[in-house]
Amino acid sequence: MKQLLSLLVITTLTLISCSTEETITEQTDSNSKMLESFVVKRNADGNYVLTTNVQEGVGTIYYDNTVKNQVYLITDNNATRNSLNHNYNVINNQLSIEFVAENNTLQPKLSIVDNNTTNRTTDYGLLNTYSLTSNDDGTIQLNFEVKDGVDVSFGYNENENINDIYLIEDTNATDVSFSKNYATEADGTLRIDFIQSDDSSRESDTKKPRIIYDCPTC
Repeated sequence: MKQLLSLLVITTLTLISCSTEETITEQTDSNSKMLESFVVKRNADGNYVLTTNVQEGVGTIYYDNTVKNQVYLITDNNATRNSLNHNYNVINNQLSIEFVAENNTLQPKLSIVDNNTTNRTTDYGLLNTYSLTSNDDGTIQLNFEVKDGVDVSFGYNENENINDIYLIEDTNATDVSFSKNYATEADGTLRIDFIQSDDSSRESDTKKPRIIYDCPTC
């Protein structure tokens, strides 16, 4: 009888232990995927909009700063799976957005060099709008639109590991919408430069916007 009771106790403890381990594992996996995806878009007026897609049970807190804007991902049992939008201005030609998870897992960071958005008369050149979307496989989808009469070509600067997109005025160009999928470098970074020029001599190149995406674990 004692042996039977001992066996029952051991079995019960084993089941509880396994259940606890599974719960911890599920929580860890859930926390590591707090941020499902995001979209950063620059509108035609220069304003940036961040759309954050988080899991159910994850809340977001936005801390805006002229140097670094942070988006905190926290556990919130009352939060439902949702998409949230947050607007940003470019100040001192810089916009930095960093995701921070409460469990300290590495999250994406973005650094953008662009024209300030505080002056509504700013000319944003040949690029009309663009957006960056994070994909499930760790790649980044770039979608952008240019103004009428702009020729678009793609290149890669091997010395600096930068993906170049050349925009040159060309009255014969007809396409205005473009899309390209990018894989990150081995260190998890991705750099994209829009290089704008008003003539084929390329003497008046303007490298804006310039984008640096960084996510070592993505």
